[in-house]
Amino acid sequence: MIASLVILILLFSPLAKPYLIGGPMLTGHENLKCIACHKDAPGTLRQQLQANTQYLLGTRDKFTSVGFRPAENKECIHCHARPNDRHPVYRFQEPKYRHVRQATGAHRCASCHREHNAQRISINADFCQHCHDELQLKQDPLDVSHQQLVKQERWLSCLTCHDFHGNHDMTVPTKMQQAIQTELIKDYFQRGQNPYPGKPVYKAKTYDYAE
Repeated sequence: MIASLVILILLFSPLAKPYLIGGPMLTGHENLKCIACHKDAPGTLRQQLQANTQYLLGTRDKFTSVGFRPAENKECIHCHARPNDRHPVYRFQEPKYRHVRQATGAHRCASCHREHNAQRISINADFCQHCHDELQLKQDPLDVSHQQLVKQERWLSCLTCHDFHGNHDMTVPTKMQQAIQTELIKDYFQRGQNPYPGKPVYKAKTYDYAE
């Protein structure tokens, strides 16, 4: 009875929400099995339930994963690691990016690419402002200066010229009229067609369950 009560408490607790989430996979992840991203949590089920009972009673500081632990950066990087990433997650671990971590969670892949919610990108497209709000270029190649765009807070325009991770073989426009339409970028975030010119430079690795 005690074990059943503990399980019910865990299932209906807000803490259990991450383990009960279901929904469409990210584009390209449709054929992945759960174990590709969610690895076994440490300890036995009995130990996990005991630890979380202690947490709910206030005698333990941290909640522990039950069954499987949430996906972490290393699971994402296992397939998506590549050289020359313009915004690798490890960069945001630096102390100077503390404010960015607090605002966007950019140090975690899943903060922007949240699984099971039917979107390719699960964050507002104005996130560039958190690092580039004082951007000034000595020899600005754009016909509308970056400084002017920053002053006008036209943050949605950033991704109409720049691929965030830099994985497309493309030439950056020098005129705003050459930029991709903002609506196409928003649609891409929602699982729409890729609006960026050029083919991807690197493709994600196919997950090998035997590894």
